[in-house]
Amino acid sequence: MGRSATDPHFAIPQITASKSELEQVDWAPYRTLIKQNKVQSIMVTHEILDAIDPTQPSTLSPKVIKNILRDEFGFKGVIMTDSLTMKGITNYVSQSQAAALAIAAGCDLLMGASSASQVASMIEGIKQALHDGTITQQHIDDSVRRILLMKYQMGLLALPKN
Repeated sequence: MGRSATDPHFAIPQITASKSELEQVDWAPYRTLIKQNKVQSIMVTHEILDAIDPTQPSTLSPKVIKNILRDEFGFKGVIMTDSLTMKGITNYVSQSQAAALAIAAGCDLLMGASSASQVASMIEGIKQALHDGTITQQHIDDSVRRILLMKYQMGLLALPKN
């Protein structure tokens, strides 16, 4: 749990550290490993970082995912959510909204659905976000490319022969 005594399985932790503190302590290992090209994926958990986005959990925040991980850190790999079925998120938004907001924020993989109804709910949220323009097809395509590239780099996927 790091800086928080709150478990995101039950509630959303609120982190009051300054951006400077986060940079020097919490994010330093990530920044270093990303620069060394040693990170293929990152899981973002559900916590509110007051210094970055005091209104949305990190998992749903473009300020954290796009601005910090992608732009500042230059991370080009796969970003996944922590479980979207945790109370820290489901007390905040529905699972269908969480799925759409996480993708819109820049996440590539959604974790946590453990039943067909949860998967269906998340897919419905994503379809609605595509329909209303919150998510673009290009965004989905970019995520799929990152996921397939990671699988290829890990030896889990072979390139087609043709």
